[in-house]
Order: sequence, then C-alpha cells, then structure tokens
Amino acid sequence: MQLCNPQNSTAEPLSLPDRIEGMGRALTADELARLLTVAKVTIFKQAKAGRIPSFRIGSCVRFDPKMVAQWLRKM
Repeated sequence: MQLCNPQNSTAEPLSLPDRIEGMGRALTADELARLLTVAKVTIFKQAKAGRIPSFRIGSCVRFDPKMVAQWLRKM
C-alpha cells in the first residue's frame, strides 16, 4: 500500500516568488532579507529608494508578499 505524500510528488518545487506570495501576512525586513539572502540593511535601503515595494505602519516598514512576488517576477 502506498501512502500519499505530497512532499514526494514529482511536481516542481515552488519558485521563490510563489513561496513569498503564499505567505499570509506582511513581512518584516528581517524576514524578507532571509528569504532573499541579503542583509537587512540592503532591504531597508532598497525600500527607501523605492526599488522594493513596501509600506509603513508608524515607524515600521513592512512588505506585502503579493507585491514583493510581482516585483521579483519582473526582475
């Protein structure tokens, strides 16, 4: 008897934009930096320059997963 295990399926793994888009909440700079394997300061600099889509809540910078995924797909 075979067990159904989706992790062992032959489907291709999700791309980074797909994985990010599937996240259910806004990301912090630290979380996005880890996903993109860059320094957190790089994320802040790129957001401030308008290169990475971001938004502010008070003094906090956050990143909408759907907007970040779209941005990555355009690169």
